[in-house]
Amino acid sequence: MSRLGSGEARLFAAATLPALVHALDDAFVHGGPGLGLGQHALAGAIAIAAAVAGVLAFASLRPGLRAALAFAFGGLAVVNGALHVLHVDEHGAAGGDFSGAAAFAAGLVLLGLAAAIPWRHRGERRRPWRARAIAVPAGLLACLFVLGPIGMGVVASHKWRSPIGDPPSAAYREVRFEASDGLDLAGWYRPSRNGAAVLLVHGGSSDREGSVAHARMLADHGYGVLLYDSRGRGESDGSENNYGWDWTKDVAGALEYLKSRDDVDPARIGALGQSTGADVLIESVAERGDIRALVADGAAAGSFADWERLRGTELGTIPGWMMFSTIRVLTGDPPGPALEDLIARIDSPTLLISAGTDVERDFNVLYDEAADGPVEHWSLPDAHHTEAITEHPVEYERRVVAFFNAALS
Repeated sequence: MSRLGSGEARLFAAATLPALVHALDDAFVHGGPGLGLGQHALAGAIAIAAAVAGVLAFASLRPGLRAALAFAFGGLAVVNGALHVLHVDEHGAAGGDFSGAAAFAAGLVLLGLAAAIPWRHRGERRRPWRARAIAVPAGLLACLFVLGPIGMGVVASHKWRSPIGDPPSAAYREVRFEASDGLDLAGWYRPSRNGAAVLLVHGGSSDREGSVAHARMLADHGYGVLLYDSRGRGESDGSENNYGWDWTKDVAGALEYLKSRDDVDPARIGALGQSTGADVLIESVAERGDIRALVADGAAAGSFADWERLRGTELGTIPGWMMFSTIRVLTGDPPGPALEDLIARIDSPTLLISAGTDVERDFNVLYDEAADGPVEHWSLPDAHHTEAITEHPVEYERRVVAFFNAALS
């Protein structure tokens, strides 16, 4: 081994160590309040195995492969660490931000090493032109089908929590209740004035504040409203999962809270979900009999199974499989069943709302066609994802409130 190669190997190992430390911090120290050590054990084990294998193999690889390995490790460390750097910038440092910032710096070093290796080894044992010709497209394909989707999976499972502000008004009270698996959840509740209540479930990487506009609209018409932070969000226990896997356990706890209230008739409880919240509520309504009406605003894909149902088997499904597999490894959560199968089991009145003319609309057409029960689809081609309540406020309020009035009377 050349002295130069040995120096590159030492730098690679030194920069990989902070990234590994952060991965273990993520998995075992700051994995989320209320969770056991086993929740993210697989993610921690894979991080150790990848780091050790990479360090041991690095020095024996050709320069091009060394550069590719440094780029892969560095890119993922920067993506993960950048989330913590942004959190520090917006809200100050806390928890895993310290190891995250170190991982971000280490990732930059690894990316610098990846750029330096080809330059420092230029002219050494020139490779056949065929190998050089495929190196760039192969690298681009690896980014498109592997590294990019893995990075998206990292983001989907590591979005920071934002501080929760004051309740929308004095009529709302702070509440806490347990999910069905014992995690502690926090939210706001405004008592019912008509005996009915609507459970509100926000979108992925959001929190209860993302449901405030819907809560105000429904409260104006006398409905009790419960809006809470799903696990891993806001002030609730657990860890982040942008696609809401395991959020049905939060819904179960929220429903038990509503049933326990004297101002709510247990037979008059509905639910409204936005984006990921809509996906989660479709699963909950299909599996339960105590949600009497559902508004699913912005439902799309809750798992890879949904993407496969819509698009079939094609080249474009590979990145989706990589992303969803990454989320499963990093969160330790299993995905739910395909929404197309679940919607066919729903017998409660359901209003599907879709925005735009692309994938979201296509998913909702698929779900509407699969339904056997009282499911209707309201498509708004000129609206943006879950923004119909602000872009078409009069029509949105008229249609959603009329739907709940009819279903929960």
